[in-house]
Amino acid sequence: MVSTPPTRAAATPAPLPRWALAAVALLAVLNLVAAVGGGLVRLGTLPAGVAGPTGPQAVATHGALLMAGFFGTLIALERAVALRRGLWVPLLSGLGGLAGWVLGAWSLAGLLWVLSALGLAGLYAWAGWRRAMSLPLAIEASGALALLMANLAFALHRPEAARLGWSAFLVLTIAGERRELTRLLRLPPGAAPAFVLLWAGLLLAVGLSLFQPAAAFALWWGLSVALSGWLLRFDLARHQWRARGWAGHTAICLTVGYVWLALASVAGLAGLSVAWHLLWLGFVMAMVFGHAPIMLPALAGWRPQPTRAALWPLALLGLSLLLRLWGSLVASAPLLALAGAGHVLALLLFAAVMARAVRRGT
Repeated sequence: MVSTPPTRAAATPAPLPRWALAAVALLAVLNLVAAVGGGLVRLGTLPAGVAGPTGPQAVATHGALLMAGFFGTLIALERAVALRRGLWVPLLSGLGGLAGWVLGAWSLAGLLWVLSALGLAGLYAWAGWRRAMSLPLAIEASGALALLMANLAFALHRPEAARLGWSAFLVLTIAGERRELTRLLRLPPGAAPAFVLLWAGLLLAVGLSLFQPAAAFALWWGLSVALSGWLLRFDLARHQWRARGWAGHTAICLTVGYVWLALASVAGLAGLSVAWHLLWLGFVMAMVFGHAPIMLPALAGWRPQPTRAALWPLALLGLSLLLRLWGSLVASAPLLALAGAGHVLALLLFAAVMARAVRRGT
């Protein structure tokens, strides 16, 4: 999900060792397992005993494990692979999650996450200095700064600011990457300035969350609705729905994700706490499902064979999220527990479909 600007450097560093990439990727997966486990316990899908070595703490901090632990590691790993340097950045974020989940050392986790976010911001700065600075790269770099603020807020026990900062990290990273690809299209007058204004407003919401969380959330969700509309109208994905292979798969996943961004924003404006999960599991996971077939060759050298079955997990995840929304509206514990089971089945199904695609593609 991270774009790679054109290089100015004459010498190209060697690719990062495959075994090291695999080790860091494993850390990301462990953070995801910890986050999902804590979330399932909170939904009542699983008993409390399976939350992990630190029990209730893992349940209470499952969002931090998902955002700072899993996504922080995953996106930093993609950036390190693209730049062929800085593998310590995702390593720290992955170890931070394990420090909290296994040892209960959440202060250490917060410190490692802050250092990792600083490193990620440094990688973007290096890319802008040594390669090429651009608006999309600046947007992605601002996402890294949002991650830094979120991790600092987590360490300082400011959950509202941390939640919004983590969300901005992912939304801005994705928006920057998509904005780069829209350079291939001729945008109508006003579209490009509108995007810049949306970016500035989202950053304002992140800063405002430190002082006025309620106002920041209202601004964030209002601008997120507008961003979803911009992406649905102008993003390259709308031209590639019928493309063959993974290009069509990615376009469908992205478009569905933009719809989830709109639904999450409407729920957020209505004051529903489930809005955050619609954003993280709907919008962001749709991006993961869409980009995984593209990233696997870069990260592991695997070339999965295209298959329409890769859309089944996206559909299952969407149904489970609608069930979760319904369960939240009617305050039904059984529906929420069933929705949690659907989330996990969607993730497992995606892993199984991709494993089969990789095996058939080799």
